[in-house]
Amino acid sequence: MKRKKLGEILVEEGLISDEQLDTALIIQKGKNKKLGKVLIELGYINELQVAETLTKQLSLQMVDCNDYTPTQEILSLVPKEIAEAKIVLPLELRGKNLLLAMANPLDWETIEDISFETGLKLSVAISSENNILTAIERFYGASADTWNFLKELPSYDEVEFLKQEDAEADARQGISYQDSEAPPIVRLVSMIIADAVNSGSSDIHIEPRETYVQVRFRIDGNLKNIHQFAKNIHDSVVSRIKIISNLDITNRRFPQDGRSAMRLKDKAVELRISTLPSVHGEKVVIRLLDPTTGLIPLSHLGISANIIRPVIDMVSQPQGMLLVTGPTGSGKTTTLYSILQQLRNETKNIITLEDPVEYKLADITQVGINDGIGFSFANALRSVLRQDPDIVMVGEIRDLDTAEIGSRAALTGHLVLSTLHTNDTISTITRLIDIGLKPFLVTAAVTGVIAQRLIRRICSNCKAETPAPEELTRFEVKQLKTYYKGAGCDKCNNTGYKGRVGIYEMLIMDTKLKRLISKNYTVDELWESARSSGTKSLFEDAWSKVEEGLTTVEEVIAKIPYPLFLSESKKEPVG
Repeated sequence: MKRKKLGEILVEEGLISDEQLDTALIIQKGKNKKLGKVLIELGYINELQVAETLTKQLSLQMVDCNDYTPTQEILSLVPKEIAEAKIVLPLELRGKNLLLAMANPLDWETIEDISFETGLKLSVAISSENNILTAIERFYGASADTWNFLKELPSYDEVEFLKQEDAEADARQGISYQDSEAPPIVRLVSMIIADAVNSGSSDIHIEPRETYVQVRFRIDGNLKNIHQFAKNIHDSVVSRIKIISNLDITNRRFPQDGRSAMRLKDKAVELRISTLPSVHGEKVVIRLLDPTTGLIPLSHLGISANIIRPVIDMVSQPQGMLLVTGPTGSGKTTTLYSILQQLRNETKNIITLEDPVEYKLADITQVGINDGIGFSFANALRSVLRQDPDIVMVGEIRDLDTAEIGSRAALTGHLVLSTLHTNDTISTITRLIDIGLKPFLVTAAVTGVIAQRLIRRICSNCKAETPAPEELTRFEVKQLKTYYKGAGCDKCNNTGYKGRVGIYEMLIMDTKLKRLISKNYTVDELWESARSSGTKSLFEDAWSKVEEGLTTVEEVIAKIPYPLFLSESKKEPVG
């Protein structure tokens, strides 16, 4: 007798059509996923419908894995790696008969393999995929003491995860992973992410050490130790994070990147997940993106008037290229979004290319880059230029192709905004030429460069006067009458800092600078030309924030390099 497949059974029951099955089979081949999971992700059916159909068709019982307490002897019959990969769980052993929960009881190959390896007769029961995976997290690995601790955690009912595979799936699927009776591992992950959101963190670092796991939050740009938990539940925590971000829980040897979303009460937060194998296990970094904080008006960024005026003049022109530069986490994307907010109106066709799309903007076409399928910045930019854009934002210039296409677009009636990873404005010019862009394209296309950093702001609640720091003796700076520092309080977690302020450096591509770039220039000559035209260095702008009482001397010295030309200059000290 021919064994029926899941798709055939679902069609027979009238739950899906032949066309829907064909669509799911095509996607399944491209993504190497189980058919049931693909059908659920497409929204054709849900987990309960699959389980109930199989129960009726195959005359099998449906079980809740949480109703069982399998011993270590029973769990050892099916290694954790096999349980996760095949989504099965051994529940009960009666003589030579093993009760096995399966999400797909039609996986005859797995049934035969486990029966052969154990030498037991299998009684198959049906359970949902999520039920089995959370039970695997629970039963494999955690000690009694650890489990007792986890069971005492609150349920975090206000946390709701939305599983995402891609940006389009968010709206199409909206698959909820909320569970008021959440298993302890689920509660632990919910607690970590909820605490990070409530503390205003930008990133969560889950770092396995030799004997424990350290959780750190990046708050106002600095990492801070927050939680520790037992090493023996680390794999389960990572598996839970992978489940909510649609990553492969069986793959522990290669880095993975995923995304998810969550709602905490009325607050929506996007999650970007990255895993990295290390000698003590997988490290996980979760970036938290709050759409409400990412869209800041240009006037609220803290850019000084002598910089914001030329920036507005540049972006008001119909063509040209404005570059924003700085290291990762320096606020480049936020600056570009603020500029786009200023520019958008019904007469402009604005298109952005991003990897990934961090914040959704109304009235703007946003395109996500996917290098995995060859949809790179350069390829996407070629296609975008056929869409009659007025303004194009390119998330990052990474190679010569993107630089050339972007610069030529800036010469043919388009305003191009983009970013680079360089230290300051002058090194942006040298970087473009270093990757192969011809000097004449640099001078003709680039209208200006903004370099920026973010430094911590003194907590307004515990701000107090402080003596001049000894570190100042190493720098040529003007002595101030008053210096300030945060004493530390509950509102700033006793750090003395609360929030961050932007530091900016602006380079305008004027005629003198263009002539230098077209010749055999030196970096010193470029700086001399830029400063004669009014460019202030990052350090000088940072020092003005010290004068205003917004930040501390220690923070400026730690985050902003003191430029060599200031040390060699015989002009007046900074400030």
